[in-house]
Amino acid sequence: MVEKAFIDWAYIDNWVNKLAELIRENEIKYDYIVALGRGGLIPGAMLSYKLDIKNLQNLGINTRQEDGKYLETLVYQRPTISGNVLVVDDINDSGKTFEAVDSLITKEYSVDQLTYCSIVKRYSSTFKKDTIQAVDTSIDDWFVFPWDK
Repeated sequence: MVEKAFIDWAYIDNWVNKLAELIRENEIKYDYIVALGRGGLIPGAMLSYKLDIKNLQNLGINTRQEDGKYLETLVYQRPTISGNVLVVDDINDSGKTFEAVDSLITKEYSVDQLTYCSIVKRYSSTFKKDTIQAVDTSIDDWFVFPWDK
């Protein structure tokens, strides 16, 4: 049985600060943040303030059901983006969401730079393209973020 790891706001603040530092280090000026709904909305907004990126867009996407099984990708809100784009989610779990987003953005948009970031990256993620994460984990716990409660 998978255990739950409850994450509090203090960890979130520290991890988002770490993400902001890592993003600044890559020296790319991002034109847009695309926050993945719903898990990426709060960290995306936090990063928009910390990095002073005012163009914050939402990409509403669902690649899993409540029981964690994967299904056909459902896109329910599309952003308006161009230039250098930073995609934000709370967790890069299997990599399937980032793979679906990468496929969608590269097919439907003209962007110069596309970078993906998440608060947590699980060891089992298959998505490796241009990623930044605050925490790289080898545990199988189900992360419960403050906004999940």
